[in-house]
Amino acid sequence: MTRFDMPVRRSQLRGTGRPAARFAALLLATVLIGIAGPAGAFAVGEDSATSDVPVGGAEEAPAPTPEAPDETEPAPTETTPEATPEDAPEDAPEADAPAEAPVKRAPNARVAPLSVPAATGTSAVITVKVGGDRTSAAAANELAGVKLRLHDGNASEPGAARSESWASCTSDAQGDCSFTVPETQAASGCFMWWCTSPTGANRDTQFWVVAESAASGWYLNPTLVTDGGANAYQFRTGTQLRAGSTYRLGTSSFPSGSGNQTSGGTWQSSRNNPQLPITCDSGLRVALILDLSGSVGNAGATGTLKNASKGMVDALAGTGSSLALYTFASTAPRGSGATGQNYAAMPIDSGTNRQTLKNRIDGYATGGGTNWDQGIWQVANDRASYDLAIVVTDGQATFFDGGGSGNATRFVETERAIFSANALKAKGTRVLAVGVGTGISGNPANLRAVSGTSAFAAGTAANRADFFQADWGQLAGVLSSVAKGATCQADISITTHTHAYGTKAPAIAGTGWEYRATATSGTLGASGTQHTTSSGHVSYDLDFSSPTGTSTVRLTEVMSTAQQRDGWDLTKITCTVNGEPVDVAPPTAKLEVAAGDQVDCTFLNTQTLKPGLTIEKRAWDTPSRAGLANAQELLDGGSVPSGTRVTWTYLVTNTGQTKLDGVTVVDDQLARNAVSCPATQLDVGASMTCTASGPVSAQ
Repeated sequence: MTRFDMPVRRSQLRGTGRPAARFAALLLATVLIGIAGPAGAFAVGEDSATSDVPVGGAEEAPAPTPEAPDETEPAPTETTPEATPEDAPEDAPEADAPAEAPVKRAPNARVAPLSVPAATGTSAVITVKVGGDRTSAAAANELAGVKLRLHDGNASEPGAARSESWASCTSDAQGDCSFTVPETQAASGCFMWWCTSPTGANRDTQFWVVAESAASGWYLNPTLVTDGGANAYQFRTGTQLRAGSTYRLGTSSFPSGSGNQTSGGTWQSSRNNPQLPITCDSGLRVALILDLSGSVGNAGATGTLKNASKGMVDALAGTGSSLALYTFASTAPRGSGATGQNYAAMPIDSGTNRQTLKNRIDGYATGGGTNWDQGIWQVANDRASYDLAIVVTDGQATFFDGGGSGNATRFVETERAIFSANALKAKGTRVLAVGVGTGISGNPANLRAVSGTSAFAAGTAANRADFFQADWGQLAGVLSSVAKGATCQADISITTHTHAYGTKAPAIAGTGWEYRATATSGTLGASGTQHTTSSGHVSYDLDFSSPTGTSTVRLTEVMSTAQQRDGWDLTKITCTVNGEPVDVAPPTAKLEVAAGDQVDCTFLNTQTLKPGLTIEKRAWDTPSRAGLANAQELLDGGSVPSGTRVTWTYLVTNTGQTKLDGVTVVDDQLARNAVSCPATQLDVGASMTCTASGPVSAQ
């Protein structure tokens, strides 16, 4: 038993009862506490190269002794927990719609000794595995260079970042990012209120781990979208942080989230998106990755998806490009038959391949969940390589390789998709993500995570964007713009509107309107002069020899003689380049166009009808109009006796462009109401004869 030679001040033990007995009991308890040493320890995970035995707290004894487990808090071993409260074996059959599926953990790679620092008698280690590219069905390789930092905070969110040097780490070549947290020892050498070694300031502190900077050539995803909305990607350490112990993300001592924020336990980052080849001559190798999940069919959009995909085939035609088709739903491909299988790349311009590709797209059907991970991984794992991969999806991921419920989106579903997208980018493939429909119309964080950081926005060329969000009606335009932009084309579209006289609003014109286009550089893919289709459209492709090519384009409407006669005038031109309005004015739209641009112009023609009228007066030798049939005309310059009664006729013709109402004829040589007409309305080009009778008088 340890001996304590300390003076005793009995005045401090005054009170009722038996002071001597109270002092003896207190002294005995203090001595026993001093013998017991620090409390609580966690074992290191079995895959660590560091010791599994925690080092004990510092004492005044000649050699340190291990911390004894707290009797009320048994020290856990470092084990990998199930991802959800509802435990289920990894190979259990997948339920139709479980509330939350278990997460299958990727096994941590064995690392070199001391890659994770050893905890000591006064320090604990918090370590995080950082992943990069997916390498197999259940693993991603290690990523060096990601910097993480510890933050204070409460149970809901992080607070201020800790500024101490030990509060930051950078992942090493084994993907390990480790914090050695000091001052985590238990109190030791205590007598009453006084200890030779007090409890460490950081013992049992719950820190938040937050990403601070990405590795070179990579970017962070600080937010991911789950069923609960956008959630910050960060994790809080467990309830214990004690000297001699190592706490690894994804184990029971450092859980990697729960519920919607369930993680696979490996920290994700995204590769920068590769650029397309700087060439406009050889065509592109393109992979089209189509989401054929049941929600596409439920939205009534299966036909729209097919038409947009076939439109992309047309947009790539003539460029020397090839196209491969990949599908996914709950798994990838969606099926083994024509309704869901993958098809290897084929050159679009060879033989009947263009139609063959369209037929294959028409054969697809929808059904199942949404598995971004497998959908992208099948392309990354293919021996074929591509310049461009376009992922078209209508919703967030609800499955990953071998896991997922099909009715929930958690961190893990997107993490796995990120690792797969990284593997595809590592092959030099540029990945574009197209989110279409209301199911993915909100926060685009997950689309960004599997593609790149640049969102398509007004004024941005499609080939400069990494991800898109569109409604189903816009999908065809998006895919066409992507295809043309990727092959050094600019797409120019003209829509003709007409506002007919007497109508309330403009309408889309039909056939019969002519346009002429000129370009100072590049080659117009169609004749400079075109006529509108039945939908009032005209389009031009402008091909460049360089991805940085630019051209001044002039678009002019050519009005026919008949259209001018009918009162039509070009009254307004509006144009956008990549969705951004530009200043143009009649009679010609002058635009600066670059490779990859999408130009949309609307020409408005308004009909302004001008009235016109002619009157031809003649005189006849009959006293009333009843005798006109047999009357002789009195020629100009002739003479008749004064007072002779004659009849005059007035041939009224509408020579204008509009119907005339309230037509009357007044002859200033006669009484005001002397002339009688058969009608008061006169259609365009129509004529009528009005009459008047009376005596002539000498002039």
